[in-house]
Amino acid sequence: MLSARKPYWSGSELPGKISTPAPASRSARNILVAGVTETDGAALAEMVLLINLDLETGKAGIMYLPGNTLIGADEVRYGRLSGAVNWGTADEPDGGAAALADCLADCFVLPVDNYLLFDMDILPDITERLGGVRVSLENELIISETETLDAGDHIFHSGEVRDLILSTDAEDIETVNALRATFMEGIMRAVLGMPEKEVLALVKENKSSIDTDLSVREHKKLSPSLYEKSGSMIDYFTVPGKTVNGYGSSRLTVWSVRRAEAAALINDRLRAHTDHVLAEDMSVPEIPA
Repeated sequence: MLSARKPYWSGSELPGKISTPAPASRSARNILVAGVTETDGAALAEMVLLINLDLETGKAGIMYLPGNTLIGADEVRYGRLSGAVNWGTADEPDGGAAALADCLADCFVLPVDNYLLFDMDILPDITERLGGVRVSLENELIISETETLDAGDHIFHSGEVRDLILSTDAEDIETVNALRATFMEGIMRAVLGMPEKEVLALVKENKSSIDTDLSVREHKKLSPSLYEKSGSMIDYFTVPGKTVNGYGSSRLTVWSVRRAEAAALINDRLRAHTDHVLAEDMSVPEIPA
């Protein structure tokens, strides 16, 4: 395995029932990537991505999901995707990557074949290792009364990662979600543009903070389709939704997925070799407007 001295939330084995079915598995691979942080003793997946790798074309479709995506109390305690790692699901009560993958498969009818979870505390060092991470903002973001980020490109270094991605100094949760989504896009574009040997070296340098079920052999098998692709081969999007404040008895802030828009994007960008789904096939809840 690539990981060693695994973190306490590691050690998952994904249920085979959610993997890409044959014969599509020869043409596509779905890899779950998530950043995990510990809050009040709970391991929470605050940033979640699903990478759909088209093994025939080399194209990578990447869907980002905020950790506070509402998936329902029937799925996990408190009803947010982030909690699956800690509290598990009915089918995967031990939590970890298996529970997170179970949520994606159930809520979005998406297969999950492999996973890579990482401790979010390694992000400042990885950012410096990459020489900075390009964060491209479509709109101006108001961080606080005294700080604003203009629309356009920014290069984040370790300080910005600590202040804006990890400690979430931004006062508005939508701003936090937007920053994390665009930052993770920058990370993924940088990593997927690196030579395979550099990627393996990066993983080995941080092996105590990473958990994955991809072996070195599997990694090398995938690498010709995965790395050093142009930006045009990476199709990145955030699952469509809206922020809802004060939801439920716990008065939570959640990201409510817009099912029809999500289904259209998933079918167009993540299901090149598998059957399309309808919005009503998804179990992810949607809070009415």
